[in-house]
Amino acid sequence: MSRKSDLTKVAPPKELSDAQCQAVFQRLERRLASFRNTAELHGTIEATFTNTRTSADVQEAFVDALNHWAQETHRNLWLACREPGGGELVCPRFDPLSDTSTAGLPSLPPQEHLQPLLHAVLLLHVTSNKLYSSRTRAFLLFVGPIDEEVVAATLKNPRRAIEEAGKKTEAAKQEHARRSKVLRMVGMGVGAVAGGVLIGVTGGLAAPAVGAGVSTVLGWLGVGGTAVGMLATGLAGSSVVCGALFGAYGSRKTAQVIGEYTREVRDLAIRPVHTPKETMAVRLCVTGWLESPDDVTAPWTVFGQDDTFALQWEVEALQKLSTALLDLVKAQAMQYIKGEILKRTFLAAIWAALSPTIWMKLTKIIDNPWMHAKTLAVKAGEVLGTLLVERVLGNRPITLVGYSLGSLVIVEALAHLASLPPAQTLGLVQDVFLFGTPVSTDRAQWASLRRVVAGRLVNGYGANDYVLAVLARLSGMNWDVAGLQSVEVQGVENVACDQVDGHLKWRGMIGQCLAQCDAPGIDREEVERQIAQKLTGIEEEMGMSEEEAERAIKAGPGSEVQTP
Repeated sequence: MSRKSDLTKVAPPKELSDAQCQAVFQRLERRLASFRNTAELHGTIEATFTNTRTSADVQEAFVDALNHWAQETHRNLWLACREPGGGELVCPRFDPLSDTSTAGLPSLPPQEHLQPLLHAVLLLHVTSNKLYSSRTRAFLLFVGPIDEEVVAATLKNPRRAIEEAGKKTEAAKQEHARRSKVLRMVGMGVGAVAGGVLIGVTGGLAAPAVGAGVSTVLGWLGVGGTAVGMLATGLAGSSVVCGALFGAYGSRKTAQVIGEYTREVRDLAIRPVHTPKETMAVRLCVTGWLESPDDVTAPWTVFGQDDTFALQWEVEALQKLSTALLDLVKAQAMQYIKGEILKRTFLAAIWAALSPTIWMKLTKIIDNPWMHAKTLAVKAGEVLGTLLVERVLGNRPITLVGYSLGSLVIVEALAHLASLPPAQTLGLVQDVFLFGTPVSTDRAQWASLRRVVAGRLVNGYGANDYVLAVLARLSGMNWDVAGLQSVEVQGVENVACDQVDGHLKWRGMIGQCLAQCDAPGIDREEVERQIAQKLTGIEEEMGMSEEEAERAIKAGPGSEVQTP
């Protein structure tokens, strides 16, 4: 990653004139207003659905926290754009009611010029706050692609960033001098004197030296004003910033934090899916049941890029649930249901053909393992919510991904966040991907979840997941289950995963469904490998040909079948 450490990649490019920077600032200012207003709308929807005095107070506190974030982001945009405004020394106040239309404005500069400017915004944000807000990340990605490796490399090795920028700048100066036949400076090489500060490949730089080197190089790059001082100060203390950003996975402190909040859950831990690389953002995945302990992390090898971890919770209970689910799908009544579904029979009509005795038989197979694991999922979710607030994986945006009861864990964690003061949770969670979630589509609940998520909230559902339909019926839930249908709340993305026609298939198809949702960081080759290796075995357990469907229908659901 050190190869990307270069100040020229995290500073406004010299190629942009002051007039162009002014135009960029105006456009980004309006994009910020649009992004902020959408977030406020999500809070307003929550207040509308709940319609209580408390919800009105929460909405007011949320808007206050949102405005504070927007003002800070607005200031960083202004600084990165070279403080436009005709010599004004004070950043103009961000107006939440400002125009959001970009019609008639000059277009944004080419990607090679826009990206360093966005990197400067990110660097200003991170170094001044010693955290990376999920709102900031979602906004920057809303504007355009960013290369967070560049920013991370600069934070981890500011000396190298100064050296690389110094070499590039000096090369440009020499080329300019050669062309004008006036050589005013002698090449400094790798060991350079920048503003009287020795910058060499041997030996590290003390914090004041880093700050002086940053100031000098940024001056060469045409960056002046307040931005220079903030970036120089921030990079001089980059070790503190890195410590806050990337957390201390595996440390004694992390173990103590987890232990402190796990009295209600006997088995809970955070496991790395891949070796952590200390990326600017992090991902936490939650499995819904376990054929073996390896399934804590195995489904999530489909992810690359950002650091990816998996939540281990109640392994013993989830293994028992896995066995019970396999027994359930093999039951005669379930074979009958599957056969009828293949004939496109509505579930409601199928339920009418099942007598109370059949339901009792199904209950004996699955009720205790399912309800027990579901109860544990609620408790694990509450603990996870607390761990998110404690930022045990660092002060960086987190994406949450889960299926089945793993999604329930995440829903409960988000519900816990929604119960806290908005200023405490505004920048925690970026994106959330939920699949086959055994919770209702209650609009008030989902609106609360939507408010605490800065980026995307995705509900992946399988309309023909007859296993989840049975589980919901046995759990006393109504037909409005998020894992079976869309959630009608603005801001919730609903993705129909029609290929999942039985709950057990989520395990083998989670990668494919994530790719269908355009989730970032998906390894397509790993997705295909999991489909080939894992889904084949699941299909053998759940698959049914047309002939087998006819036989299952003919055999009926079991004794005491009622005529619909």
